[in-house]
Amino acid sequence: MSPGVCHGRQRGIALMLVMWVLTLLTVMAVSLTATQRTETALTENHVAAARFRALADAALAYTALDFMMQSPGTDEETEATWLPNGQERRWLFNGIELSIAVFNETSRINLNLVQAETLADLLSVLGTPEDEANALAAAIVDWRDEDDLALLNGAEDEDYERSGAAIGAKDANYTSVEELRQVLGMSEDIYRRLVPEVTVDGEAATPVERFASPAVLAATRGISLEEAVEEVGTRDLTTVPEATAANALDRGGPLYRVQVTERRTDKTGRRMEALIQLNRGQQPPYLVLWRRYGLSLKDPVYGEADIGEGG
Repeated sequence: MSPGVCHGRQRGIALMLVMWVLTLLTVMAVSLTATQRTETALTENHVAAARFRALADAALAYTALDFMMQSPGTDEETEATWLPNGQERRWLFNGIELSIAVFNETSRINLNLVQAETLADLLSVLGTPEDEANALAAAIVDWRDEDDLALLNGAEDEDYERSGAAIGAKDANYTSVEELRQVLGMSEDIYRRLVPEVTVDGEAATPVERFASPAVLAATRGISLEEAVEEVGTRDLTTVPEATAANALDRGGPLYRVQVTERRTDKTGRRMEALIQLNRGQQPPYLVLWRRYGLSLKDPVYGEADIGEGG
């Protein structure tokens, strides 16, 4: 082989090696760029989440202060009173717009104290067929009671075992509404409709009607949902029709469920839900009994619980 041919082959091999090195460097550069972008996005998300948690805590303090300090005044002031009826209030803090909705927690039906008949009525109001509502209400009560005797159409340990469930009935009080998902016969659709109307907090055997939802009013009073909706639409008016005096100021409590939503122009944002207990004249002035983050903007009740206290 002539020296010229050999030299040409060496040049060809060198060129291929250079191209392979360039290709490898390009792949490495693209990979590093993608990794950097991912890490930047994760960092921005962590910062945004931390910022929202701080904003939400500020919103809880703002809400607690308002509900502890506001007192009855003139008719104009009474009209501006913030009531725990779920109506959103816009609040601008540190350049960020939030909306805050407050609910009187004891105006919900307590899963640990309610009777099966009332639960069945509530489920029916929420659109569950009567037979299914009766069976599911009995199963909800059987989940918490301490005996092994199932109510009519209810469910105890043997029924869970036959269904293939990993565990049986709890035989103790509910500690969170999420436990409803484990009750035999509970579907995700029924759970989504039921969970905004119930609670495990408070000691009231019957819900406080003053701020109860239409579904709760219909179930506890035995009236139609349409009648309950009409009543809710007029109950928070400053004056009763054909009356001459303003309604006495009543803002429920001391347990309030507070939903804080970050408002964005693109209709995205974060939402947090917390249960606070006001302690007027005590220290700390309020307690945060639990918080839930990661809630869907379409469904205000979902999210993982972060149990703790604070003020």
